[in-house]
Amino acid sequence: MELDLENSDRLVELVIAKRCSKYGAVTAVEVDRNPSPFALVKMSRCDQTAEVATQYQGSIFGNAALIRLEHKGE
Repeated sequence: MELDLENSDRLVELVIAKRCSKYGAVTAVEVDRNPSPFALVKMSRCDQTAEVATQYQGSIFGNAALIRLEHKGE
């Protein structure tokens, strides 16, 4: 997922939640920047989590979608 990684973690999490919400109810987003930026996105249902992982070329990690983040200045 491309977004402005110069923003705070909280703002990045809000942007990710908004983008993922079109696939269902987002229950949690956690951003980690090291060693490379990624987000763990939890949805209210497993099928929604799988759809988010598919849409953003991620993978399933436990009960969350693991999505790689790339910087794109806005």
